[in-house]
Amino acid sequence: MTTDQMTDAELAAQPAAYRRPEDDLHAEAQVLLERGWISRDSDNRLWITEAGEQARVRMGAHAPAIRARIHEGIDDADYVTALKVLRQLIENTAAGAS
Repeated sequence: MTTDQMTDAELAAQPAAYRRPEDDLHAEAQVLLERGWISRDSDNRLWITEAGEQARVRMGAHAPAIRARIHEGIDDADYVTALKVLRQLIENTAAGAS
């Protein structure tokens, strides 16, 4: 099975490295369905449409320039440090919430 033909439940079962705990995959799939970027077949599997593939390619083409603009003037080591600090802040607050 490939990632272009999964049910919502199968998508949710994918490794956590691909998603965050707060991700609502059903809601996200609904947005993509409404945009016409994915479709659902009779077995409830999600499929990327031609329009979805075109959008994916367009976004992929723009991603390097967007990343470069966002990261302008930020050293890679500083960026990694900032991410580590932010992740620790999130972990600390999540631990305190329980």
